[in-house]
Amino acid sequence: MGPAFLYDTFPDKFMWAVGTAAYSVEGAWEKDGKGKSIWDTFTRGGTQVSRGDVGSDSYHNIPGDLRALQQLGVSHYRFSLSWPRIFSNGTKESYNEKGVEYYKSLIQGLKEIKVQPVVTLYHWDLPDSLQTLFGGWSNSVMVELFREYADFCFKTFGSDVKFWITIDNPFVVAWHGYGTGVVAPGIKNDSDLPFRVGHNLLKAHAAAWHLYDDRYCSSQGGRVSMALASHWIRPSRTRQENRKACQCSLDFVLGWFARPLFVDGDYPPYMKRNLTHRLPSFTEAESLYVNGTADFFALSHGPALSFQLINDSLRFGQTEDLGLRMLLYWVGAEYNNPPIFVVESGWFGSGNTKTKDAKHMYYLKSFIMETLKAICFDRVNVIGYTAWSLLDGYEWYREYGIRRGLFFVDFNTPYLKREPKTSATFYSKLIEKNGFPQLLCECHVVIVLSILTVFVCVH
Repeated sequence: MGPAFLYDTFPDKFMWAVGTAAYSVEGAWEKDGKGKSIWDTFTRGGTQVSRGDVGSDSYHNIPGDLRALQQLGVSHYRFSLSWPRIFSNGTKESYNEKGVEYYKSLIQGLKEIKVQPVVTLYHWDLPDSLQTLFGGWSNSVMVELFREYADFCFKTFGSDVKFWITIDNPFVVAWHGYGTGVVAPGIKNDSDLPFRVGHNLLKAHAAAWHLYDDRYCSSQGGRVSMALASHWIRPSRTRQENRKACQCSLDFVLGWFARPLFVDGDYPPYMKRNLTHRLPSFTEAESLYVNGTADFFALSHGPALSFQLINDSLRFGQTEDLGLRMLLYWVGAEYNNPPIFVVESGWFGSGNTKTKDAKHMYYLKSFIMETLKAICFDRVNVIGYTAWSLLDGYEWYREYGIRRGLFFVDFNTPYLKREPKTSATFYSKLIEKNGFPQLLCECHVVIVLSILTVFVCVH
């Protein structure tokens, strides 16, 4: 297992990133020709108290976001494009020039401060008109509509983008958007629908990957993947059936999408046995088309999934765990040792947390240490790490009840002022040293111990 604390540094050219999602931070929900998204509709119905209409107001504050990125010293910034800001009703006929100009300005600003964009095409904010007209991702027509949208984005922004993520966390989109109804579009009561949605998400991703591979890869030289999120699970007892149940849990969350992409173009055997006819099937041609459509493994890990959005039924009676090192090892072993880019990782603080976020920093440090151990001891091919999130913003079904930003956003000030938190200072120092070299650790041991003491006292 190795020592509890590892004094070492990350590989040269390791990618240090931070991320955001459009609906969480952009605001300007109906400005400059932007169309409504399913989140604009979802947050106006049901039990939602607040909305992401303003978020962190990043749409009006590119300079503030760029300053925050410079303070951190990251090499990469992961952000998502809002589909309805680019195509207001979801199709190319509704092209919105001002929305496109916003993203061009952001990418140009990143270039000027020498930060590489990692661009997500879809982070949960589907154009509402596509949900109304077609039933959203439950309809296979979405495969071609997504391909059309991806084509525009590759063509328009691709000369400056080396990392693309097609769809963020398809598990949450399918299971919770169209199954439990916890997130937009909030559909529930059809237990088979999530599996049809997942099928369409995989085919839409594959269509975008093939399009990029055929038309853009040779000239733009980028890489494309799908961001897959997972928890970690350990046996509640040391019996063979408990270990099998752990495999089942991981297959139903991560393997649902990872196996078709990285192994054989088909669903995990556990899913096929448990669900039989409820799970759509791939034809042989479709399996070949889907298999291999990821140039790296984009892995999300953290509270958006773990401990909050995993139903008891998906734990299969086993014990959930935050072991990022074990998860990284599992991904390497199970999916043919792909290069792994951790595209979301971190924790959260309560909604009233200001700039002193000891808890967030504690978890961030722990996850980064786990990543370093996976590289040094387990020889897992991890190529980058993304702290989540750059800014406090609208946190989906948790609304403004939690804060995940490295930068505090004062939602009560006219310009939504950004201030670095303790976690931002820690992350910038870590990036500067590229890890935990002996000297850095000795110099900061008192600070780290005091933060841990505060964290333990609070809990």
